[in-house]
Amino acid sequence: MFEIFLFINPTGIYCYDTERRIKETIQRLNIDTCYHFVPITSMNIIKDDIIRRHQDEQKTCGLSYYTLTANQALQIYHAIKLAYGNKKARTFLFNLQQKMTTDSSCFSACLVKEIILNLGLNYKDVQSLAESDYVQNSIKQDRKLAEQWKIHKTPTTIIFNEDDDNNYGFLLEGVINQDELTTLLTPASPKIEATENTDISNVFSGNSHLRLI
Repeated sequence: MFEIFLFINPTGIYCYDTERRIKETIQRLNIDTCYHFVPITSMNIIKDDIIRRHQDEQKTCGLSYYTLTANQALQIYHAIKLAYGNKKARTFLFNLQQKMTTDSSCFSACLVKEIILNLGLNYKDVQSLAESDYVQNSIKQDRKLAEQWKIHKTPTTIIFNEDDDNNYGFLLEGVINQDELTTLLTPASPKIEATENTDISNVFSGNSHLRLI
């Protein structure tokens, strides 16, 4: 079984593509996985996202706008996670990023409400919980995990093969190459080398894996 930790910017431009690619690869290979979805924000992460949007020739807003939208999306995600579970929370964020990335939709309260209602969730309950201490504590737990593993950029993917006797994991920073992802998620596949687009120089080892429940 593979254990995957995906650290993303909740409103990041490249994070949606990485999420989609991982989901498609898991389904195509029909492998058993334990998938941990970890949205995080920081000033540097948001600045990196603005740079990427410029490179993609997108019209961008100021730093304060992206900081606000990322933090609001993060709070909503954790509120849904606490009230309805991980699957609903991941679906909310995936749908939000799909709108913002492929449909060029701007983040707004109306867009958030539309996605929440389409998932069959109670919008008022989610909004109320998003402002609670429970959500802040949940955010802090994810931030602590990111700090422990020194995650500074998004998307960052960590993959452990729990059936591997070596018991090591790969940290991949940035957008994942499809061939590399397939190689890493193929049972009994050989260790791959770092390439131009993917940094796997950081290898985590240990007898126990951190798990988000």
